[in-house]
Amino acid sequence: MEYIGKRISIKRIENGTSFVILSSIEKIKKIILFVWFTLWTISGVVVFAQYFLMKDEQTRIAIIVWMGFWAYFEYKIFKAVIWRNYGVEKIKLKDRKLFYKRDIAGKGKIKVFDFDFIKDIRVVEAQENSFFENLNNSYWVIAGEKLAFDYMGKEIKMGIQLDNADATDLLKLIKNKL
Repeated sequence: MEYIGKRISIKRIENGTSFVILSSIEKIKKIILFVWFTLWTISGVVVFAQYFLMKDEQTRIAIIVWMGFWAYFEYKIFKAVIWRNYGVEKIKLKDRKLFYKRDIAGKGKIKVFDFDFIKDIRVVEAQENSFFENLNNSYWVIAGEKLAFDYMGKEIKMGIQLDNADATDLLKLIKNKL
């Protein structure tokens, strides 16, 4: 088995190549994210419990609105915790097809792309000093894909939060197989 950086492994298989990209290798960040998730969950339970103690209707409405925002971010943080602990990206090049899967503990949907329709495979250029670029590269967000290609009029992205050197090396290997 070969490796690119610390997160990408390469395995030569019959008639193809398989790449696995780990979602994370930093244990301290996983712990901090889990602590944040736990504290966020506790805060939501505490605020929700206050709803039943409040007599003022305006305060109850404010709590309901706050709980809506809380629930949204609870879901997003939960997804990030699960992704960072159990998620990997799998890319397989075999029989003139690219198979891509975001695998979370063995579950996920495989997307199949025919080599003939893959156009302009590239490294996504980072925009310096961009708020959204910084947000997408945050540890608690499942975004920031570094590789992209055009497929039948759609842009397909993969390689979540790879650094530029790893993304460039992976791109070279994929282009060689295409």
